[in-house]
Amino acid sequence: MSLVNRSRTDQEPVRGVGEVTTISVTCVLDDLAHEIPDSELAAGAAVSTGRYRAVCGHIVAAAPMVVPDGQSCDACAAMLRARQRRGRRTAPLRLLTD
Repeated sequence: MSLVNRSRTDQEPVRGVGEVTTISVTCVLDDLAHEIPDSELAAGAAVSTGRYRAVCGHIVAAAPMVVPDGQSCDACAAMLRARQRRGRRTAPLRLLTD
């Protein structure tokens, strides 16, 4: 059995903020693998709801971690690409709200 690193980390930290790391989590509602900031996972674990806000703004109801990743969320991927294109000169990754 081999382990696969599914986290994504920006190569350079945002000035004064540090690295933004996301974890791919599949949602049981739409079967898409959304990117969840590690800070969101930590906050969600504190309240034990099993729901997390993805970088695209979707509220993810996490599938069991033994379930293979679903298809990647296009909106999450676009948010991460846009952030990389900006050269990390602006504010840290911002979550979209409803």
